[in-house]
Amino acid sequence: MTRLAFIGGGGFAKEALELAELAGHEVVGYVGDARGVLDRPYWGPRETLLERRSDFDAVCIAFGGVDRKGMASRRRVVDWVRGNGFRSEALISPHATCAKGTKVGEGVIVAHGVVISVDANVGAFVILNTKAIVGHDAEIGDNVTIAPAAFIGGMAKVGEDSLIGPASTVLQGLSVGREVVVGVGASVLRNVPDGSTVWPQRSKVLAG
Repeated sequence: MTRLAFIGGGGFAKEALELAELAGHEVVGYVGDARGVLDRPYWGPRETLLERRSDFDAVCIAFGGVDRKGMASRRRVVDWVRGNGFRSEALISPHATCAKGTKVGEGVIVAHGVVISVDANVGAFVILNTKAIVGHDAEIGDNVTIAPAAFIGGMAKVGEDSLIGPASTVLQGLSVGREVVVGVGASVLRNVPDGSTVWPQRSKVLAG
């Protein structure tokens, strides 16, 4: 059993807590800018972990990014965790599918219903949220969030610090750059350069 300290205590932390407990870990406390909703002891701001190293074995970055600002915040925390030498534990749902040859980095969170196909490579501190699909031989960079029901085609590449929104699609073999935001329900039909934003087309209502 690993004693985990969470960074973040909001709604996503509750989901991560379930995954941790299903894996047999113990979440002993959490830190954050303010007290959250997580049913575990609140230890104070993030820097508290430096003083409490003996109280836990590894950390989990237990908050998500839902926009460009949130993804940048996660990146700063990832760099802080690494810079201070904390070990991070991957949390993978027993209800997810990780096929043959899959590689998953440290600190990854893989939610229920996720499918990671053959020989896909998922970098460190990635979030694969509920029912996300990562195709064969895909490459997912560090600190990427793939939101619920998003689809990454086979051999596609997603660069570091990018956000792939709910129910969006990245077609097979395409490349999405670093720090890209793909909006809800968008379809990526061509390569996307670093720092871009991809929005879906607006729905049109036609007269009957």
